[in-house]
Amino acid sequence: MSTMVAGVGVEAVEYQQETGIVRTQFNQEKTPPSTAVIATLADVMDADPVELDPLRSTVDPEALNAFVRVRNGTEGDIHVTFTHEDHMITVYSYGVVTVAPGHEPAAENSGRNARR
Repeated sequence: MSTMVAGVGVEAVEYQQETGIVRTQFNQEKTPPSTAVIATLADVMDADPVELDPLRSTVDPEALNAFVRVRNGTEGDIHVTFTHEDHMITVYSYGVVTVAPGHEPAAENSGRNARR
């Protein structure tokens, strides 16, 4: 792990000033996607993760973890997008979380082709 976001180790974090999008890459073998979502969102909101609304009020954390589990190349990559705490969150099956302010989906350039 190269850095910490809200107390959770992540591989990389990228802040896009012009769009307000924050992108983190995490090791799915060590960090569940639901934990990476809350850590990234807490960082974006400059809040303690326990002060946020529980993730389960928007999405089932266990289902999210199972749905975007580590996938191999033959299964293809998938992503899940939802709104939580007035932020659009996208979780990619290759270990990336993007958080964008408001209710508009994260820009496509924040996906797989962005700096990994």
